[in-house]
Amino acid sequence: MVQIQLTLYTEDGKYRPMSTIVEVESIAYYNSHKKEVQDKAVRKISIQRKMDVWAMKKYGYTRIKARVYDKEKIEQENKERYEQIKKERGWK
Repeated sequence: MVQIQLTLYTEDGKYRPMSTIVEVESIAYYNSHKKEVQDKAVRKISIQRKMDVWAMKKYGYTRIKARVYDKEKIEQENKERYEQIKKERGWK
């Protein structure tokens, strides 16, 4: 099973993005059933946020992006970014 993070954005960036994680069998499955997985993610976000799908469209949440959610890789990137910030600001 592969975890994919799907994020809803607004066209103009007026509102903050909303995201959720969906599990799929493989990347190939996601690519062949992209519309179904994205619809499932939008329904999941609407349940989490207690917001109807039509309301999300009304507020402009029409763009969706997907990425593979690898927790270890994300944690490593965050550590590296934090170390870079520490260097830039002169912290120890």
